[in-house]
Amino acid sequence: MRLTCQRGLSISRLLKNRTIDVKKIILSTKYEHASPTESPKNSKPAESASKIKKYTKKPTPVWYSLNEMYNASYAKPTTSELNSVNRFFNSSKIQYEWSAAHFADVPGEKIKNKLNTDGAGNKKFHGKTYVPFELVNGLPEIAFLGKSNAGKSTLLNSLTTDLKQTELGEYAKASKRAGFTKTLNSFNVGKKLRIVDTPGYGFNSSVEQGDLTMEYVQQRQQLVRCFLLISGEQNIGKLDYQIIEFLSSKGIPFEIVFTKMDKVTNSEKFMLSTQNMKLSNLPGLPGIIFTNSVTSKNCPKRYGIDLLRHLIFQCCGLSRDSIPSHNGNT
Repeated sequence: MRLTCQRGLSISRLLKNRTIDVKKIILSTKYEHASPTESPKNSKPAESASKIKKYTKKPTPVWYSLNEMYNASYAKPTTSELNSVNRFFNSSKIQYEWSAAHFADVPGEKIKNKLNTDGAGNKKFHGKTYVPFELVNGLPEIAFLGKSNAGKSTLLNSLTTDLKQTELGEYAKASKRAGFTKTLNSFNVGKKLRIVDTPGYGFNSSVEQGDLTMEYVQQRQQLVRCFLLISGEQNIGKLDYQIIEFLSSKGIPFEIVFTKMDKVTNSEKFMLSTQNMKLSNLPGLPGIIFTNSVTSKNCPKRYGIDLLRHLIFQCCGLSRDSIPSHNGNT
């Protein structure tokens, strides 16, 4: 399987000796509070102080600074670039296309196997494919990997839901029960790329599901990047490291996404632990994105989703002016 990593490995030398002063980051984070004596403009003098509305701007979560810290070696996307990719995802039609419990059942793979077993390797298959062309048209695919209940389906829904909405769409079925996803599930985004949700590994998973995922990431020619999802609430574990080692040893390019950061109760402790993980020294220097799972008082918006969208665009080789297709052609 030919997979091209767009990021140079030579950049890792820049981060070899880099250390992170987490205490300094925590102390330097600015919180903005409304002044107790401040009143809205044009308020009537006769109004009592109790009737005057006070507006307090919610501070950006401390953990959000990790996005810039761990991606300092890459060019920071401009506001214009983020707006462009957000317009694409916000306006794209999201379409569920296929599920496969076996790699041979993935559209296109069965046809390829038929061609390979039809006698001469260069012989054309003259029979009907019974698979619509739009399912085998070679769109770039990205795969979500992660532990059972790491938030793969929720993140997919967040990616494909307009950022102005607080309620997520339900393109991918999410469940509180670990191991809910049993098959490879493909979603077409604007007829420009596909996101493939894979079965989780670990609790309530099976060997067959693990074999399915590993076969897919090693043999699928359309796969351009894997995104390893790790729950911030649970932090990186032994199984996650095993997947990182597997992907690295096979030369499969990957990025890392920390989910559920809104459920991290001690941000300083988490930031110190990520420093000890030496994620900046990982082979291939993967991008590392930090996101929250749901919106709340402490996380009034979906942080990190625009950065993740931009990274997906880069991995799929899409230009910033790409627009979703709404007709039968890609």
